[in-house]
Amino acid sequence: MSSQPLIRPEVAGLPDYNAGLALDRFRSVYGIDAVAKLDSNESPLGPSPAAVQAIRDAAAGVGRYPDASDEALRQGIGQANGVDPDTVILGNGSEDLIGAIYRAVLRPGDRVVTICPSFGLHEFGARACGAVVDKVSFPPDWRFPADALIAALAQPARILIFSSPSNPAGPAVPQADFAQLLAAVPQGALVVFDEAYREYLSDDLAFDALAMLREAGHPWVSLRTLSKAYGLAGARVGYGICSDAELVRALRKTRNPFAINALAGAAALAALQDTGHLARVVALTTSERNRVAQGLRATGYEVAPSHGNFLFFRTPDRAADFAEALRRQGVLIKAWQEEPFLDWARVTIANRSENDAFLAAIPAVRSGAR
Repeated sequence: MSSQPLIRPEVAGLPDYNAGLALDRFRSVYGIDAVAKLDSNESPLGPSPAAVQAIRDAAAGVGRYPDASDEALRQGIGQANGVDPDTVILGNGSEDLIGAIYRAVLRPGDRVVTICPSFGLHEFGARACGAVVDKVSFPPDWRFPADALIAALAQPARILIFSSPSNPAGPAVPQADFAQLLAAVPQGALVVFDEAYREYLSDDLAFDALAMLREAGHPWVSLRTLSKAYGLAGARVGYGICSDAELVRALRKTRNPFAINALAGAAALAALQDTGHLARVVALTTSERNRVAQGLRATGYEVAPSHGNFLFFRTPDRAADFAEALRRQGVLIKAWQEEPFLDWARVTIANRSENDAFLAAIPAVRSGAR
């Protein structure tokens, strides 16, 4: 008997999550080794050695459940960000918290406002709850669409959610635009500011978003992760800084009780303390991002202005075909699967050798696509 009748229509109609391909899976499918894995925005230097050692040290204790209150890690995050630990919520990656937020707040028919292109779970998690998602597209010049978002917020909305730097495109919201957006948020709506790539912001674009969120007077969550710049993608550690402890208590009820496993928690705490490793990752990524962008543009590709650890570029044909041709050369990038950006792809900025392998593979793929 089929289980199909049991599945809610909101869930059945969702697309699959567009995940990167694990290396062992890639070898199994394609029969070759990858020369450049650039499809998941992972760190080119991996995690801090201190984080790896913390995992080893904690391994002997995995026969016990971790601390359900996440006390040590919340204290560490609070200290690192200058916030009350009681306003910090932990998740199995920040996407775990996106789902927890939606389950706690959204009702069928509620309206969520976001941007396009965007991180898929900003949309899918809301739709799974029966919400209506209003997506505001970036303009052709990739200027952050603040005016269009403000216009969208003129209608009733339950949640405003977007990332900055924006995944997959890369633009960051300017401080003045962020202030105008907060002023336009309807009374009682929740602001979810996804700062997964905040560590890569240059000084001229960085600002104290937490202070601005506090002053705006709306309930809010700032989402952050240790998967990107901190290199702990496999450990799955994300966190949210919330407007108040009451919101944290609600989210604890809609996420898993033990969101952070003992090994991940130990690694995260060590990674937060190794600021030197973080600085090296950001410096390498910024330098290589500029170099790869110049290489793409010199070859005739349109590239969105990125402030993350990735670039979003227009492919000669359908991005899925372009990415598939690159995979057969051992280079993994992510073809975007969101209308109307099916001829755009995202490439992670890695170390110099992987980036060179990507740039070297493009001419053959491009000529084959013609």
